[in-house]
Amino acid sequence: MFSDLLKVQIDFDRSHLLFPAIVQWLLVIFALAILVQRHAAIRASVCSLVAHLTPTHWRFDKARLFGTLALTVAYFTALEPVGRIWPNTGLGFVVCSVVFCLGLARLLVHDINARKWLAIALTSTIGPGLVWYVFSEIFRVTLP
Repeated sequence: MFSDLLKVQIDFDRSHLLFPAIVQWLLVIFALAILVQRHAAIRASVCSLVAHLTPTHWRFDKARLFGTLALTVAYFTALEPVGRIWPNTGLGFVVCSVVFCLGLARLLVHDINARKWLAIALTSTIGPGLVWYVFSEIFRVTLP
């Protein structure tokens, strides 16, 4: 009977789920504590948010919003097919990222002139190139 207290049995198929479950329940408890403690401020914030979501406040640049969403979807969609052209090199990531950065800058930057284009071109090529170098050479992680 007492010898059973000294035996440890671990179910390795499910043991990795213990700490995420503990963290999940702690987050639920803390969220409930915040709701109980600050319910008046939360209610006021929600009411203010609902008031600002009425159609009279919907003044935004639809072309830029939907253009950004379309560019983002196109970027993630193109990563795999372009990456297959140069497998396991990360060049698909670099090419797609450069095109994405250039397209996003063209969509979002106002009053583009030669100086802004130069800055956009430099950051659009240097940024993804630097990320590719750090991941592939330092961390040894291949990008799509």
